[in-house]
Amino acid sequence: MVGEQLYGWKKIAAMLEMMKSPAMRRLSFRQVLAMNYVTRNSKITRVGDRLYLNTFTPHFPSEAYERYIRGILRTVEGKPTPVMMNFAVTANCICNCWHCSFSDRTKKDQLTVAELADAIGQVQELGTSMIGFTGGEPLLRDDLEEILSLVGDRSMSLLFSTGYRLTPERVRGLKAAGLGIPVISLDHYNAEKHDRRRGKEGMHATAIQAIEMFQAEGMYVAVSFVPDRELVSNRGELYRTLQFFRSLGVNDMRLTSPILSGHLTDRPEEKLSPEDVARVWEVQRFLVKHKGYPACFAYDVFESERFYGCGAGFHFVFVDSSGNVCPCDFCSVTLGNMRDRPIREIWSDYTKIFRAPGCSCYANEISQPIADLHTTVRPLSVEQSREVIARCSSFTPGKVPLFYRKMGFQWADDLDEG
Repeated sequence: MVGEQLYGWKKIAAMLEMMKSPAMRRLSFRQVLAMNYVTRNSKITRVGDRLYLNTFTPHFPSEAYERYIRGILRTVEGKPTPVMMNFAVTANCICNCWHCSFSDRTKKDQLTVAELADAIGQVQELGTSMIGFTGGEPLLRDDLEEILSLVGDRSMSLLFSTGYRLTPERVRGLKAAGLGIPVISLDHYNAEKHDRRRGKEGMHATAIQAIEMFQAEGMYVAVSFVPDRELVSNRGELYRTLQFFRSLGVNDMRLTSPILSGHLTDRPEEKLSPEDVARVWEVQRFLVKHKGYPACFAYDVFESERFYGCGAGFHFVFVDSSGNVCPCDFCSVTLGNMRDRPIREIWSDYTKIFRAPGCSCYANEISQPIADLHTTVRPLSVEQSREVIARCSSFTPGKVPLFYRKMGFQWADDLDEG
């Protein structure tokens, strides 16, 4: 494993070190306790002079980290801010994953480097401190290094990839371009099962090789882990997979449960049961407690009412490969396209509707209304999107997830009255 996982006094010392951040010093005592509530449920890994919590937080110290804290404070004040966002830089992919949320996008064109440069500048002006590049398979773009270099120090970049055709030379190029965290798709310790779920033979070996190449360059490496119900319900197999990740020396893991989008839009049977979700919570606690295993950001945990909740359209935004601006990667609704009008204007429209974090996954909430429209166009038109959003609010008035309650969330209406 690259770096050292911190426990005991070392973790406490690291937390105190992070409190020296100028942005953190603005927090009230109540807010410091709220931030520590999250940190206690996370790992801290030191890589050189950098501290990493997870793939949703920029490393400390950095300009991106300072901007992240300031962005979180704005959301707590009831001011929707796209603290985190993803760009799909291509719709092209060599795989056909069983759970793919991007498989049904109608248009398969892609934004140019010039368009991405403008878009990155716009979202950074809005307050974005974490920018992920996904697809499709981003490595299919020969100009990916140029795209990554556009991010600079104001945000930390992530790359979501299968590792397809990655070489040591390209890894060095991606690192030199400023890549913060590579996130490699890996779903099982068994190669045959992984490849079958990804729809292409050889992807298991490809993922392992990619992890090893990034590790050779001293990088903090994460995996994107999407277990199906069969795997989650089989405790032995699930923990063998976690042990496999440990054996690879993986630093971090995004545990994404099946979301009813793309291939799974009209397949509610793929959703995890309450018992399965309880198992995911168990995994989160296990990984944080045990040294040597990867850190974990399990969506069922952190996007629940007991942590951050769902920030789709509130503290998160997604721009697909054709320029459609969506609440998140999994939400097939949009309020506009950046080729028609600026992202800042479209985001302004979102802030009037998505005024607070939700207490459950918004993509799952809107899956049935989208299926009811019986249209194959994705994302939906702006008119249809507004219809779906009107039917399914992203939040419950007067109710916010625990983290935001602990931070002292202020409703926008309260601010207007003041």
